[in-house]
Amino acid sequence: MMSWDDIIEQIDAEMPSLSAAQRCHHAIIAAIKAHLLQPGARVVESELCRVLAVSRTPLREAVAMLRAQGVLEFDGNNLAVRKLGWSDIHDLYDMRILLEGAAAKGAAQRAGAAEKQVFAHLLAQEASYLATGADPATLAAHNGRFHSALLDAARNPFLTEALSRLSHLLVLLGDTAYLLDGRAHVIFDEHKAVITAIDAGDEVAAEQAMQHHLKQALAARLQLLAMRQDQVMD
Repeated sequence: MMSWDDIIEQIDAEMPSLSAAQRCHHAIIAAIKAHLLQPGARVVESELCRVLAVSRTPLREAVAMLRAQGVLEFDGNNLAVRKLGWSDIHDLYDMRILLEGAAAKGAAQRAGAAEKQVFAHLLAQEASYLATGADPATLAAHNGRFHSALLDAARNPFLTEALSRLSHLLVLLGDTAYLLDGRAHVIFDEHKAVITAIDAGDEVAAEQAMQHHLKQALAARLQLLAMRQDQVMD
């Protein structure tokens, strides 16, 4: 598991030109991904100032951004990491199904030879990861690159903006579905179906393949949530 020091070191190495507020923003997001801040957990300003080595002003600016993005919220008088329930996750994926389905359709309409080469490379890399037994974190990062490339190929700035807003909430979903037995190979087949339709310029098939992929992703996400709840009950 990453520590706060690890997170800060990585951010400073990869994004050295960030402002103090942006650095805090990225660090808090990374801490949620690393389970240092759990959904529902109270966020204590003084503690964050200490671990991030910043004053209250940039931290408060970062907190304001995260509240606007729906990642942090007030639970009574206390600031906390937002916790998504079953209904929230359904609603989030309903939007992803709608928007990313449209993105796949747009990619089938507009993707040129260069974009199709990118997709072919991503699919080959994913196959290589599976063959070599890559860990879930590596596969999840690759999955993010796949969805980002598809959105770029759609060439629709309004879709990009809408999905960017949703992407901030994905950090709240917790563990990756790649932890589920057999899910990685299913995801690969689903990605391949989307790319095959885009290569063929089949807008309907591309949209349907992406919608199917995300419906399966929703089912996997709810399975993970149920597993976590069972562990709490035990």
